Amino acid sequence: MSDITISEGAEYTAIFHGGPFDGTTDTRTATSDALDDEITVYADVEGLQTAFAYRLTKARQVLDQTSAEYTYDPSDSDPVDDLQERGDRSGEFDRE
Repeated sequence: MSDITISEGAEYTAIFHGGPFDGTTDTRTATSDALDDEITVYADVEGLQTAFAYRLTKARQVLDQTSAEYTYDPSDSDPVDDLQERGDRSGEFDRE
């Protein structure tokens, strides 16, 4: 996706768009000589570890600073109910 070269071990800034991490950033370390095409970010949702996938959409390099923009990909993320559709879940996991 990106034609920006980065050295393994170099830091870059990931900027997230959409999904639960919209507008947040993360300082990441390159694990190869290229930016990650996809990043999976984890968060606890109702006590369960939930994976959210973000895909690289844009990258730029200004002097020695590299930033990469990632957009939320719901099709590759764990399903999460819309907050307005959750309703009352008390007792949903009760055993009889």
